[in-house]
Amino acid sequence: MADDPEAAVKRIKTWCRRFLGYNTHALRYAFIGYMARRGVAAQLVARITGHVKLDYILHYTQRVRAEEILGKINLS
Repeated sequence: MADDPEAAVKRIKTWCRRFLGYNTHALRYAFIGYMARRGVAAQLVARITGHVKLDYILHYTQRVRAEEILGKINLS
């Protein structure tokens, strides 16, 4: 059991859902947003997160930046 990577991944996913209330994809998405807000290059973020195409990273980072801009706009 200790040498079974699939069982370990399943335990991690279960723990994240149970104790954090998020799935591992949401945590990955949050990490990408965190890195984008700190100005980390998209190529490096893609390498760290295992994304082959930069399109995915750029999609995530553009959304983060758009949310930041919208948050600064006072609509009242």
